[in-house]
Amino acid sequence: MDKQFKGFGLTISHVSALSGGLTNACLKIEAKEGSFVWRPISLQAKILGADRMKEHEILQALSDESFSPNVYGANEEGLLVEWFDGEVIALDKAQDVAVALLCSVHQVSLDKLSEQIKNNPMSLRDRIIDYWHSLAPENQTSEMKAYFEYFSQQDEQTFFSHCLCHYDIGAYNIIVKENGYGLIDWEYASMGDPSQDLTSMIIANQFNMDDVISQYCQKRRLNSDEWKRAVIHWAPWVTFMGVLWFSLGHQLLKNTCYQELAEREMCNLIKLLPSIHK
Repeated sequence: MDKQFKGFGLTISHVSALSGGLTNACLKIEAKEGSFVWRPISLQAKILGADRMKEHEILQALSDESFSPNVYGANEEGLLVEWFDGEVIALDKAQDVAVALLCSVHQVSLDKLSEQIKNNPMSLRDRIIDYWHSLAPENQTSEMKAYFEYFSQQDEQTFFSHCLCHYDIGAYNIIVKENGYGLIDWEYASMGDPSQDLTSMIIANQFNMDDVISQYCQKRRLNSDEWKRAVIHWAPWVTFMGVLWFSLGHQLLKNTCYQELAEREMCNLIKLLPSIHK
C-alpha cells in the first residue's frame, strides 16, 4: 500500500475499496489533503484495454473542464485522481445529461494532447482481436468464433473526423455533483470516430437510438441521417465488443452476472447481424 502512494505527499486517514467496475479495482483515498480515487495499473485493466498513462495525459489536457476529474499524481503503480462528491445518476434521468456530456467531450480542444495520442485513434477491430486472443479457448464458443472471423476481416470505415472520445459514457459513470455533472472512468478514452462513441453510449444505456441521435445532432447542428447511418453500421461492432468484454469479465472474476450479460449481447448481435449466425 505504501509503495502505491509513494511520492504523493498525502497524509492518509482512510482507504476503502470501491465496488463496481470490472477494469478498475479502484480505491477511495481519504487524506488531509482531500479525497481521491486510486486507479491501479492491474493485469485485468491491461487485458481489457485500459491505458493509465493515456488516461493520465487526457485528464491533464482536460484540466480546465468541469466535467472531468483533475489528476493529482501518477507513478508506476497507477493514477491518483480527484474524487467527485455526489451520486451516480439514475438511468431514467441520464439520457439528456449523457448526450450533453458526449457533445462536450467531442468538442474539446485537442491543443494540449500529444501527437502520439492524436495520431493513434481507437480501432474497434484491433480491440476485438485483442479481446478474442485474451479469451481462453474453452470460453470461445463456435457462435462467437463466426462473428470474430467476420469482424477481424472487415475494414473499419471512418464516417466523421476524429475527435476525443470517452468510449464508456454510461449512467454508471455520470456523477450528480453539487454544481453540474461529472464524468468519470476515462481509461478507454481515445481519439476516434465520434459516431463510435455515440453508438457505445446508446448501447451501454439501452437508450432509444432515434431519440439520442436526434438530440445529439440538434445540439451540434449536424445531419441526423448521416449519423444514423453511422450508428447502424457500428452497432454490431460495439455489441460484439460487449460480448467479448463481458466474456472476459466472467473469465477474470468467475461472476455469472458477466456471463449472462455476454449471452444477452450475443442475442442482440444475432438480431443485428443474423447472416453470420449459422
